[in-house]
Amino acid sequence: MLTQYIHNFINNFDQKKTMDQLQSVASTKEGVIGLATAALLMSTVAVYKSTRNDRGCPQVPNQSFLWGSTPEYRKDPAAFIQKWEKELGPVYGAYLFGQYTTVVSGHQVREIFLNDDFDFIAGIRRDFDTNLLANGGDLKDLPTHKFAGSIKKNLSPKLPFYTGRVIEHLKIGLKEFCGDVPDEGMEFDHVYPLVQHMVAKASASVFVGPELAKNEQLIDSFKNMVLEVGSELGPKPYLEFFPNLMRLRMWFIGKTSKKVKRHRDQLCAALKPQVEYRLNAMKENDSNWDRPVSKGQDFLQDILESGDIPAHVDPTEHCCDWVTQIIFAALHTTSENGTLSFYRLLDNPQVLEDLMEEQNQVLEEAGYDKTVGPEVFTREILNKFVKMDSVIRETSRLRNDYIGLPHLNTSNKTITLSGGAMIHAGERAYVNFYSNHRDENIQKMSDDLTTFKPYRFVNQDKNSTKIGEDFIFFGMGKHACPGRWFAIQEIKTIIAMMIRSYQLSALGPVTFPTSDYSRIPYGRFKIVPRK
Repeated sequence: MLTQYIHNFINNFDQKKTMDQLQSVASTKEGVIGLATAALLMSTVAVYKSTRNDRGCPQVPNQSFLWGSTPEYRKDPAAFIQKWEKELGPVYGAYLFGQYTTVVSGHQVREIFLNDDFDFIAGIRRDFDTNLLANGGDLKDLPTHKFAGSIKKNLSPKLPFYTGRVIEHLKIGLKEFCGDVPDEGMEFDHVYPLVQHMVAKASASVFVGPELAKNEQLIDSFKNMVLEVGSELGPKPYLEFFPNLMRLRMWFIGKTSKKVKRHRDQLCAALKPQVEYRLNAMKENDSNWDRPVSKGQDFLQDILESGDIPAHVDPTEHCCDWVTQIIFAALHTTSENGTLSFYRLLDNPQVLEDLMEEQNQVLEEAGYDKTVGPEVFTREILNKFVKMDSVIRETSRLRNDYIGLPHLNTSNKTITLSGGAMIHAGERAYVNFYSNHRDENIQKMSDDLTTFKPYRFVNQDKNSTKIGEDFIFFGMGKHACPGRWFAIQEIKTIIAMMIRSYQLSALGPVTFPTSDYSRIPYGRFKIVPRK
């Protein structure tokens, strides 16, 4: 009874709680001790319960009664997966990340992705809740299904309209970041800041319009909000074992962090004049107003015309919540994956020249001279760069992703997978990226799957947005990432533009991380203008 009360108290402690309530609990020595004791008690009870329930699948033995198998996994995720999959099979149970979880690989991942009783958003929110962390309003005012539905409706179908604008603003971002590159070239310490600025600039032009894309404070938040706010959350390894305190901590960060406040203020200050002007023009039916959505070029207008802004919520705040969700859901991951692909090319210099040759061939077939620049790129031309697309898919396949995409069983019943594993109500199933992306039977190829082979997917009918059991980076089924076409197009355009404009080279070794905490490689590089 006590543990159930504590569980309900902490799980329901969200943005509706007041600062006075938090201070009354955490500002005293007794309150801190009480919370720590509650967390320890809940973790102990959770471990105990996990050893007594029937799971229907083999279990990883707990190395520690309280910490479970998490230390072994964190020490070397790849070794952990290889060891226990060899011993236990493709589906097994383990006490990881402060909870019992079922680790699923092979063909049974489909049963996780395609079962509506499993919810990824609910699964990830325990550890990373954007609404709480960024003080982003009430989830009821911007539910996940409306967010994903709007992306499907208003973003992906309009990509042909956006391509020209994206290219234009990627060029602007490149110019802003690099300035005039001298003939002898320019050196950089890291790829990420360059890609990050270009992605922020191009994404802003699509999501909030070209005028707001000129706003330096808004671009700063598009670039840095995830990294700066996320840095306050972790990594905090000691909290990983007490997951039920995470929501409390995220709420506290959202309400007290100066970084959160700065970015919220910047976004609202930038959006407010445009939101008010557009709403007034819509209300007055202003004939002199050039309605952006009529050209398929302004996602902000879709939000304002959706009719989904709650009456009790300020429209500017609602749009700020929307933009915050977009920033967290899309911009950082696009910058991250663009950086990964860029470094793979720097690590394989011959591929850079192959891709330049591919561009010339495609452009020549389209009737262009070899001397033209990236301004002639269209969606159709970008889609013909099949070698580049293969590089992007292969890069994503070999990311240092291990066990992730937690899916919560939101039903009130036990779900039994085809292999017999049972995921009880309120428990999570984690997807094993590492194994599925390296399994010969799943990949249907025997070529060395641990090595980067840039053209592995050329002529294989497996482009970089095609999902399946062999490529689960974007999920599967109707809940797969709805913005993947836009993200991949941005990455393609950045890489194609950089290759066409500059000779690229690494200035030393490129290091690819292997831990589960960081995905971004590092290494210095140089760009020299092509003659």
